[in-house]
Amino acid sequence: MVIEGKVVYLRSIEREDMKLMHKWLNDSEIMQWARSQPDSVASLEAVEKEFELDLKGENPHRRTFMLAQVGTDKPIGWASIRWWRPFSTTVDIGLVIAEKELRGKGIGTEATMLLTREAFDQLHVHKVELWTRADNKAARKVAESCGFRLEGTDRETVFFDGAYHDGVAYGVLEDELRSATAKEG
Repeated sequence: MVIEGKVVYLRSIEREDMKLMHKWLNDSEIMQWARSQPDSVASLEAVEKEFELDLKGENPHRRTFMLAQVGTDKPIGWASIRWWRPFSTTVDIGLVIAEKELRGKGIGTEATMLLTREAFDQLHVHKVELWTRADNKAARKVAESCGFRLEGTDRETVFFDGAYHDGVAYGVLEDELRSATAKEG
């Protein structure tokens, strides 16, 4: 499965990606933003186990994608769509641009829109949510530029690097995204 954008595309995660995922999941800078917890010590075996159901396309709670550059096919990060309850009309999306030199170039915005449209068009959900640390200015900017609305703050909900951090929740309804897209185009 491939979900194509102009600069990046999302593809199914493959077993060959596990070594790269292992590298990224062991990078403490990436993990403080990706998971907001200091779990950046994972064996290759643990990474393979974490993604085993995703590799088979059998994960009942998550679809994980590799984020790759159009033209080079170089993997530059990963993304996911998660749902927490069966028959839920809401999903949560997340993505990581692991290749640091590519951050701040609009890739996160395009990937967020690809994930959001996939959730609405293929999973037929009513709402897409996005959660990040309050001090993650880049993720907040992406969320707002993609039509997500700030829905709340979770005070001191995450402990990382010896301190508590606030989290923020964003959401967008399908009709809000369609209206915003129609106005732009």
